[in-house]
Amino acid sequence: MFGFGSIFRKAQATVDNAIAQLVWGLLIAVPLLVALGYATAAVSTVLHRLYEPEIADLIVAGSYAAIAAVMGLIYLVRKPAAAAEAGPAAEEQIAEASEAEAEAPFRSFSPAEREMLLSGLMTAAPLAIRPLLGALFRNLPIVLAIAVAGFILTRAASSEADMQPAAE
Repeated sequence: MFGFGSIFRKAQATVDNAIAQLVWGLLIAVPLLVALGYATAAVSTVLHRLYEPEIADLIVAGSYAAIAAVMGLIYLVRKPAAAAEAGPAAEEQIAEASEAEAEAPFRSFSPAEREMLLSGLMTAAPLAIRPLLGALFRNLPIVLAIAVAGFILTRAASSEADMQPAAE
């Protein structure tokens, strides 16, 4: 009637494309991160056999710092204009670029279509909250298990003094 069908098809295609890219990126990144963790553990074990534990940990940390420095240099070489400018104009360009990247999925929409899509989403949001909360509460044990695992994995390691029993 008002062209809503084409807007919804474009929005659906944009969302489907973004989700597909995210899923494929995660399918590639997660096994690589797991492999990197195991490789780090193996290298750390070998270094602990050869050196003192503190020195071995410093070697592993220094290796990661060197990798980060190389990645930073590669980034600077690939983006020399953005790294060379350090003024207010550069900050404005960065802000404009981030806004343009944020709006990248909606570039194919005209301003009127974008406005209609956003108003439709804002109208549908109150209707979508109840099913989302229902799904959250149905899967509450899984959500809590993920939260607990995240808490445990992000906690700082306790020192050896905290692990030893108290002297009486």
